[in-house]
Amino acid sequence: MTDQQTVLALECTDSIQIHTEKRTLTGVIYQCEHCEPELTCRGPEPGEYVLYFATPTHDLYRLQYAYYNEIEHTEATLEYYDLSPNGRYTWLRTGARVECIINPSGGEQA
Repeated sequence: MTDQQTVLALECTDSIQIHTEKRTLTGVIYQCEHCEPELTCRGPEPGEYVLYFATPTHDLYRLQYAYYNEIEHTEATLEYYDLSPNGRYTWLRTGARVECIINPSGGEQA
């Protein structure tokens, strides 16, 4: 199973484990948003799958996975829900690079 198939197979209430450069995050997915790739007048628009998950300590993260079908170009970014400098809660970039996602069924994807 490819990385793309693994990510697209994840659904709400699934457990997820994400390895970043600094640490491993484990949580439960509570929301998913998905849009398919499409060809527009500007060229191919990537498909995007956004997973929102919460860790056992109630930290909230957003994992954004963008992918193309025609061209192999895949990108994953991780954001953390926390207080911004202006005092409002917002999604902040964590600077983490997602190394692999572990499928809840047990297979590791690099």
